[in-house]
Amino acid sequence: MSIISDPKEWYKEWYKVFRRLLKYSRWAEPLRESALAGELGRWTEQLTGAVVATCDSLGWKAVAKGYPGQALPISKQEYLAVDVMAFPSQVEPCWQRPIAAFELENQLDPNSISYSLWKVSMIRCNFGGVFCYCRQPEEIKDLLRSLTESVMVPLFSPVDSLDAVVFLVVGTRSKAEDFPDGFFRPYFWDRAYGQFRLPTIF
Repeated sequence: MSIISDPKEWYKEWYKVFRRLLKYSRWAEPLRESALAGELGRWTEQLTGAVVATCDSLGWKAVAKGYPGQALPISKQEYLAVDVMAFPSQVEPCWQRPIAAFELENQLDPNSISYSLWKVSMIRCNFGGVFCYCRQPEEIKDLLRSLTESVMVPLFSPVDSLDAVVFLVVGTRSKAEDFPDGFFRPYFWDRAYGQFRLPTIF
């Protein structure tokens, strides 16, 4: 990927590539159809491929179910029970920290989404991302409030030493022609304001 001086800004570049990839890739139509139909198993399967492809486009090595990892000395399809991890590209596998960790949560239960958010927040990497799903766009506001109160504020209080960058992408249904922006809404955790916010750069 292009050189970015602050690794904490990498998630913005990642989402730009993800958004661009969905506009022109083979994952666009299956993701749109599965979101409209509420077929979340299929949605997660296609989304896994899109997330891995985004990491690959940035020159990273991604690991996920169906995409065995070659970045560490032990090859697995999943590390630390995290859905997708991305590692720096190395000539030889070595023990290294991931660049990013992603959870693709297809359960509608807020507790399941909270667990995914907590999990990526615990990984020591440049950023963690969670994809989740709401049946209707109107549900997103309540979800963000719940995640803020139950997970993010306790984890990222001013006295806490955690310094991870976390973002949340909420999948939902929208007009069929409004893809991907109407189907995926990104929010980043703004620690200074203590809330999830829509980035202005997208």
